Amino acid sequence: MGASLRLGRILGIEIRLHYSWFVIFAIITYFVFAYFHEEYTALLSMAAGLAASLLFFSSVVAHELSHSMVAVKNGIPVKSITLFILGGVASITREPERPKSEIVMAIAGPLCSLLIGSVFAAIWVASGGLNEDANRFHDLLFILAQVNIIVLALFNLLPGFPLDGGRLLRAVLWNRTRDYLKATRIASIGGQVIGWTLVGLGAIVVVLYFRVNEPPLDVDILDGVWLAMVGLFLSSIAASSYRQAAWREVMKGIVASSVMTSEFVAIPPGMSLMQLVRDYVQSRGYRSFVVAVDGKFQGMVNLENIRRIPEKRWDMTTADSVMTPADKVVTATLEEDGVSIAEKMEEHKLDGIPVVREGMVVGLVTRNSLAHGMQVRAQFRTK
Repeated sequence: MGASLRLGRILGIEIRLHYSWFVIFAIITYFVFAYFHEEYTALLSMAAGLAASLLFFSSVVAHELSHSMVAVKNGIPVKSITLFILGGVASITREPERPKSEIVMAIAGPLCSLLIGSVFAAIWVASGGLNEDANRFHDLLFILAQVNIIVLALFNLLPGFPLDGGRLLRAVLWNRTRDYLKATRIASIGGQVIGWTLVGLGAIVVVLYFRVNEPPLDVDILDGVWLAMVGLFLSSIAASSYRQAAWREVMKGIVASSVMTSEFVAIPPGMSLMQLVRDYVQSRGYRSFVVAVDGKFQGMVNLENIRRIPEKRWDMTTADSVMTPADKVVTATLEEDGVSIAEKMEEHKLDGIPVVREGMVVGLVTRNSLAHGMQVRAQFRTK
């Protein structure tokens, strides 16, 4: 999801904060602060605002962790959970292989949110939230209960990607048709319909705010803008989900050994950057270089490594002094699948990944070689 900050790990799963998260964190904190500050001190109101934001995002993390733990139990590794402006998303290494596994994964999040919302509601009732002397802390508990039950649980069950209900719909259709791609296409259409419906509702709310003296349900212009933002996000992700599923289908059967190229440059550790640039970058257009001694993998040098050194020092700087050591290089095995390799390239912004066997570089998978393999496989699938 782009630039994000690493917070740590929960149950072995990395938790990250996308920079957009700070926007919604500030918004929630401010509105709760303003609401409380009408009756309480600034310090207490700020504490309430911070607590509300942290409790909300803790609920989102718990929701995503529920999905993730079920995924792990079904043999699907989860790399991370990223919190962003519209909630959270878990990054899994692959999709479920069976419809039943996806059903269990999809339902775990809403059930968790329903449980959390019920706990907040029970505390609200037990602490006197229904009494006439209920205060703003009771209101906060009630809102947290509503967010978990209505938004994270019930809204998430609407039948369209990327919502949990969309995953349930896909799993049911997949189980009936045995066609994963077709099921994904229908679920993604559902997501786009839901998304554009929300955009339309948001536009109506904005119009009512400006055209009607007393809008129904006491709606605000920010409500309309937020609905439209959520709708645009849902429709965008829904559309891309089908493209991603189609891409994964084409990638099935592609492994490193079938798309790697043996036409890569292996240079000795003592080669100067001046010679490297003159003989390989300028004349042949190469961008990545394997550093090896008698075929033994030592590391990698790329254009970024070279650019960090002033040009006047290239003739006295050797490849091994700027290379990324072998133990820190992202590599692939001969049997590694194409999806995994493509994800590594995207995550680490790489143009090529060396294929290593028993410490020896046997090939290089580049973006071009991977794209060519996909093109060839797509042609065979259409025949």
